[in-house]
Amino acid sequence: MTAIEFRDVSLSFGRREIFRHATLNLRGGRVIGVVGANGAGKSTLLKLAGKIIAPDAGTVALPEGLTIGAVTPEMKLYGALTGAENLAFFARLRGKVLSPEKIFELGRRVGLEAQAFDVLAENFSTGMRQRLKFAVLLAVDADIWLLDEPTANLDDDGREKFFTEIRDAAPDKIILLATNDATEVGICDEVIRLPL
Repeated sequence: MTAIEFRDVSLSFGRREIFRHATLNLRGGRVIGVVGANGAGKSTLLKLAGKIIAPDAGTVALPEGLTIGAVTPEMKLYGALTGAENLAFFARLRGKVLSPEKIFELGRRVGLEAQAFDVLAENFSTGMRQRLKFAVLLAVDADIWLLDEPTANLDDDGREKFFTEIRDAAPDKIILLATNDATEVGICDEVIRLPL
């Protein structure tokens, strides 16, 4: 199984050291939780793993040719597009064309009602936006999932749908889950506690 490798990684923001000579092997086929106090570097670890930011020293090695998908607080949806249009747009960016049937199937999997796909995303509740972000992740079918507090703003049904999908996907993915939520930690096969 493939892995993301941190080799002697150091990173600071100003005088604040986040990682110092960190070495990690984040293997696929499992859900890896990343936990720690606010500001400990959970989101930063995900950004390093996704090559969104670079370390000050050391290297982060990703398996060649693998695609990355994320559900993060920073992920934006297009408010002037409907739910269905958002899904189709983000899938198209990855070279995937979604049929109307596939869009509704993804909606069902994340708990979005069919009529939600005709509503502009700017009118979605925060929970509906989170479900749509998750549907986008499923639509692009990335090899690496970077999940930053992914069940924030979800009701119990949404959380359960998320947990089912992540368990089903784990054997074929590299999944990093940044959280302090005990239920989310409970679905992890391995937990990295920050600071390292």
